[in-house]
Amino acid sequence: MEGLKVQSKIYRANTMSQAVVGLREDLGSDAVILETRTVRRTGFWGMLGATIVEVHAARAAEVRDARNRTTTTADQSPDEVSRSKESIHPEVTVREPIEVLAPETRTADMPSQPREGAPDREATRRMARAMLERLESKSTPEPKPVAAEVDLVRSEIGELRDLVGQVLRQQTMTIDDENVPSGIPEKMVCWYVDLISSEVSRELATRVIEAASQELGGNFDDRHHVRERIIHHLSQFVPTASSPLPDPPANGPLVIAMVGPTGVGKTTTTAKIAATCRLHRGGKVALITCDTYRVAAVAQLRTYAEILGIPLHVAEHPGQIPGLMESIGDVDVVIIDTPGRSQRDEDRIDELNGFLQAAKPHQTHLVLSGTAGEKVLLREAEAFLPLGVDRIVLTKLDEAVSFGMLVDVLHRIGRELSFITTGQEVPADIEPASGDRLASMALRGTTQDGSIRSSRL
Repeated sequence: MEGLKVQSKIYRANTMSQAVVGLREDLGSDAVILETRTVRRTGFWGMLGATIVEVHAARAAEVRDARNRTTTTADQSPDEVSRSKESIHPEVTVREPIEVLAPETRTADMPSQPREGAPDREATRRMARAMLERLESKSTPEPKPVAAEVDLVRSEIGELRDLVGQVLRQQTMTIDDENVPSGIPEKMVCWYVDLISSEVSRELATRVIEAASQELGGNFDDRHHVRERIIHHLSQFVPTASSPLPDPPANGPLVIAMVGPTGVGKTTTTAKIAATCRLHRGGKVALITCDTYRVAAVAQLRTYAEILGIPLHVAEHPGQIPGLMESIGDVDVVIIDTPGRSQRDEDRIDELNGFLQAAKPHQTHLVLSGTAGEKVLLREAEAFLPLGVDRIVLTKLDEAVSFGMLVDVLHRIGRELSFITTGQEVPADIEPASGDRLASMALRGTTQDGSIRSSRL
């Protein structure tokens, strides 16, 4: 059976609650919602604007009248049905609704029977009324806490979370002479367990706790102060560059080479360091890529270079490097992106050494992923260190699981940490390395606010 016609109105508002308020004031509290949908308002210069809610509604009496007319037309002839339908559309004057954005009127189809797959209009109406009742019940806003109170509550929650976590971790271990060194005071055992749980090696955890205990001299009640001293002593085992990038030499640009295994985010990190030099230091930067094995890598770096307004040169073999260096001109920094190599592929790593010998970089940064395991990281470092690596970049710390293990790995590699990256955004998710920051991650699993992202440069 063909659907009936009902005089309806369209109400547009920022939220469903606002639309319901307007249609109830206009059509009455028993108004019937016929259709709801989400639309976009046309914005500036024809661009899409904000998303708004569009509700089609009608007076309950008109809906009932239309349904009653259905029964009278069921047994009529086709001509009578046609005349009856025309009488269902009287001309009515519609007043402007209150507190509704851009009201419109139209004639909408209201099916006499729900079509297959059609939304439940009555359920929608009940939901809208429930939302309005909740909105009205909260008409008196609760006073918002001041910022100082929020910070205090967060701090107390953090302290409580740390304490509960330490107790739970300590209960999972058998605390006896075999597991806890005899030189660690009883009140510092929970901190020792914390470091072990974060995969700091037992040897390193013992040295840190013993050094912190000796410095504290038995004053272990101030947990915040104890944590600070443990972080300080743990950070001493993270070799960190005093300046991630030195000043350019007097006789030419500073040349930096980026090396590392495949899949660690080396090309993105190259772009981040270039952006740091270009945007935050105001230096003139040029890029050279030797990664011609992956077409996407060249295209990706070229896109970054165009955005930053810096030149990009491609070297397909080591013999092209000297000529490119001479043609670059007056720049402060040249960053060389090299192809990723598996730590097991010794031949390809030797081939990579040819590019480095031709470029003669002032610094060679080994890019390692914070998501890799301890054995993998140590094997990768062992394979790439012979290339003259003197700096380490840790990437993907936003995806890392164990920070304590990273402290151990950096201590064993013995090269200075220059940068860490905490996401994919260029150039936001990169920062100069800090031993205290990595040690804090190792002790807590995250930073103080629960996140490791930072815009600090």
